[in-house]
Amino acid sequence: MNRNPIIAINQAKVANRPESYATMMKVGPKVCITTASHPGFLGFEQLLQTGIHPMAGRYGGGAVDMRETLNPVGMYQYTVWKDVKSHEEMHHDNFDTIYELCGHCLDMVIEGPWEPYYEVVRSDLPQIMGMTDVPNVLGQAFAEQKPVPKVALASQRCIAVGDHWVMDGHEKAFEAGAIATLEFMKMNVPGMIGWMAMKQVGVSAIGSFQLDPEGMIKATLGANPPAYNTNYGNTVHDTPPIPAQKPTQYLVHMEWESPEHAHMGLGHAMVDYELRKIHNEGVLAHLDKGPYYMFFAPMMEQGLWRGKLKM
Repeated sequence: MNRNPIIAINQAKVANRPESYATMMKVGPKVCITTASHPGFLGFEQLLQTGIHPMAGRYGGGAVDMRETLNPVGMYQYTVWKDVKSHEEMHHDNFDTIYELCGHCLDMVIEGPWEPYYEVVRSDLPQIMGMTDVPNVLGQAFAEQKPVPKVALASQRCIAVGDHWVMDGHEKAFEAGAIATLEFMKMNVPGMIGWMAMKQVGVSAIGSFQLDPEGMIKATLGANPPAYNTNYGNTVHDTPPIPAQKPTQYLVHMEWESPEHAHMGLGHAMVDYELRKIHNEGVLAHLDKGPYYMFFAPMMEQGLWRGKLKM
């Protein structure tokens, strides 16, 4: 069986103020360039939270568009890798550089970073394209008499990420129900571009900046970094050093044509009778916590990794 790439998602909450965005634009590209130095690196998505789904999150005080009022703001950085070892090795080989760069970001971080690993259970994500690419893609589909593919426009889509914690022993049933739900929505709900279901398989200690005690408390601004080491040692790991959380966490990643499409589209799971039955029995019946959906906008990305997904 062909194995899918591993996705490490660096999760943090940052202060919503002008200085934070200036830091992101100054430091972010340097981190991306450093990360891309490793041959096991396949691509990335840099996502910045724009709001939540009030009905899916069960929080009436939230809204679809909270760009001005949400503070702190969620920041999810997907990095896609050939395997766990590639990600751990990149951190090992570039530790001094990553430590210095990330040290320049700490004055905007409210929570995090926390970097779990996810395996892709199933994916139906399209390639990312610009507006000028779309006519060529559509024209080729018509010429070859093939179904017209959906495309993800780089700057004009909303990404909804749903957090689900699944009861022990219910993982396979949840996966089947989630996939059935997502396939129904892709076929029947306007504005849905694509989706991906991910299962957490552990956490990167070094990616989460969980250093050993001496490294954690060393007084430095980055020019004199501590030695590479965590509570799990100073070697490169083949598997996630921090075990996966229980109950098992799944993330459902959906892409929509706009926040409004995402808002209305997710609501179909509650008001469409056929979909409601699929979702109730296949998803909600297996949860210990969730679902909670956050809305994100792409800030920076390199999406060629989507074509490497086997499922």
